[in-house]
Amino acid sequence: MIEIKAVIERIIYRNEDNGYTIARVNSEDEDLVVVGNCMEIKTSMEYIFRGDFVFHKKYGEQFKFEDLEEILPKSQTGIINYLSSGVIPFIGEKTAKAIVDKFKEESLTIIENNPDRLLEIEGIGEFKLEKIKSSLEKNKGLRKLIIFLTSYGLSSSYAIKIYKSYGEDSISLIKENPYKLAEDIRGIGFKKADEIAIRLGNVDPSFRAKAALKYTLFLAALEGHSYLPQEELLKRTEKLLNIDEKSLREEVIKLTFDDRFFIERNEEGDFDCYYAPYLQAENYISGKIKSMLKYPYEKVKNLDQLIDKVEGRQNLKFAANQIKAVKESVENGILIITGGPGTGKTTTLKAIIEVFELLEKSVKLAAPTGRAAKRMKEATMREAMTIHRLLEIGFSSDDRLNYGYEEETTLDCDVLIVDEVSMVDLILMNTLLKSVKEGTRLILVGDRDQLPSVGAGNVLKDLIESDKVPLVNLDEIFRQSEESMIIKNAHLINKGKMPEITNSKDFFMINEPDQLKTSEIIADLVNRRLPDYYGIDKKDIQVLCPMKKGPVGVKNLNDKLQTLLNPKGDEVKYGDNIFRVGDKVMHTKNNYNLEYKIESDFYLEEGEGVFNGDIGYIEKIDKEEKEVYVRYDDVKLVKYEYEDLDELMLAYASTIHKSQGSEFDVVIIPLHFAPPILLTRNLIYTAITRAKKLVVLVGEYKYLKIMVDNNTISKRYSRLKERLQDESN
Repeated sequence: MIEIKAVIERIIYRNEDNGYTIARVNSEDEDLVVVGNCMEIKTSMEYIFRGDFVFHKKYGEQFKFEDLEEILPKSQTGIINYLSSGVIPFIGEKTAKAIVDKFKEESLTIIENNPDRLLEIEGIGEFKLEKIKSSLEKNKGLRKLIIFLTSYGLSSSYAIKIYKSYGEDSISLIKENPYKLAEDIRGIGFKKADEIAIRLGNVDPSFRAKAALKYTLFLAALEGHSYLPQEELLKRTEKLLNIDEKSLREEVIKLTFDDRFFIERNEEGDFDCYYAPYLQAENYISGKIKSMLKYPYEKVKNLDQLIDKVEGRQNLKFAANQIKAVKESVENGILIITGGPGTGKTTTLKAIIEVFELLEKSVKLAAPTGRAAKRMKEATMREAMTIHRLLEIGFSSDDRLNYGYEEETTLDCDVLIVDEVSMVDLILMNTLLKSVKEGTRLILVGDRDQLPSVGAGNVLKDLIESDKVPLVNLDEIFRQSEESMIIKNAHLINKGKMPEITNSKDFFMINEPDQLKTSEIIADLVNRRLPDYYGIDKKDIQVLCPMKKGPVGVKNLNDKLQTLLNPKGDEVKYGDNIFRVGDKVMHTKNNYNLEYKIESDFYLEEGEGVFNGDIGYIEKIDKEEKEVYVRYDDVKLVKYEYEDLDELMLAYASTIHKSQGSEFDVVIIPLHFAPPILLTRNLIYTAITRAKKLVVLVGEYKYLKIMVDNNTISKRYSRLKERLQDESN
């Protein structure tokens, strides 16, 4: 095997899915092209490549590497890149350049052995120096870890996450069992941990099998499953590992001693495999709901008169089911209210709130996302907040596997109303119910026909199908809503009927069989046609896609729309994304520790928590400090370190799944070929019901018909319904 030392000049091609890279490098002897698979590679950095020369019949001689090792830089350019990578806090690009201008190739040695000399650099005073020295002392172990991990293809951002979890023991713990990385560190899956183990020469078969079984359960939870049948778990893991089933069965038995893995025999006599938190959640939710159903509430004798009074206040005559919902909410400890668009859910909620206020009961309102909470607040003219903020939720130490939330609060209210419950997953519902004190009434509001939660479980569906929880279905479309083709067509689709495409004032379809032309049409609709014709602000238009990839997928449309709407400005490149000041962005995963500020002329509020699906705009990029500032809901300012930018994506276009709980003035939906699992009725129904004023479909009519006809809902493994129906506990 040949070793060559070279600096990356340019990355010609990179596939982020498998790490396959083609790069032009400058070696000591010549410039050449290297090809191979690696976790991460950076321009201007120096590496040792190990492999051999090959001859490609089209591209000529190349160096095919089997592995590579990053070298701490000695050149001034390399040292600047290294220092400004975030490895030493408080040193950004500008300061790094000043240090290297002063100390040249000795910069790293001086910083390590004589940091007081940094006072010679303009912009570094005693205060900043003390911070740097404190960080240097504190992060000696981190720097050792970075050096150790670079030889295994892991970037400094991963090293920081690992060090936060393992501290000074990081290297020894990784050497002992590298598979723990897949379990404990967000962003490092089983395959990366397996690659590190192979490179370390530490592939313990038992560790590997157990890690793979856990990882398979983790992937299943991402698909919405709260457990997997044992045979399904073995089948999926065997495919992942390519090892014999007998060995895996033995490891499943050993995993029963792990406090996060549980096997339960079901009613059919087969075995279900759970991460313990999901099993605990199913048991707790079913038990708490049974308890709430039995709680003895005093009968309200003058309830009819109170409803009449509220009708007078609102100058309305409530429909029969609306009155039923008000009465059931007063008479039961828990109630589900469902209904599609235009069926009076908001009017019903306002009536329920006013009746409880007349009864001198305290009411709190919550929703799963910031946007849904904002809509709830505007509709009811009462304070509403996210469930996470209401419960002051934080992560437990095991955030990588969504092990569960810490129970930090007990809600002090008589009535709790939660909207958009279809989005609430098993773990969040578990935490919510733990915070509800005895005697508090819980009212769950949602649309049963929308997509289920992104997280594990199918809570709303299970509660409804158990037939144990009181349910009121609002099914009457009110007169003022009948004029809206958005609402009319949403209900037609929900019944399995084709929408009426009459190109009315609020519902259009543009037929276009070519996907590339569709992407051009959508870009023009957002950038010119809709704003010019309707006077719509471009910020109020949202493109919602069934797919992430392809010409009409999220990635391509985001790139195209960014180029049109926000082509210039301060920017930072992270992975495949370029983020610019002014870009519309979405936070893609729940982060309970990310800090925010809300500032006004009257007060300053600080808190923690940004959540999956929150949409905001980049307000500032600080290249010196390597920070990006995003403003959410026009008020909440959040600071992202560069290492956290994997939690952001451009949001000019998003998936329909990510739009749940949100409303937009205008929604544009591309309709072309996609896997059958994505061409479903509840997907197009969810997309259309996100629009308040206008829906524009662009694509082929036949795919709209396929979606309307396809009422297949992917099965989710969940036992919550059966636990609610079980009378033995």
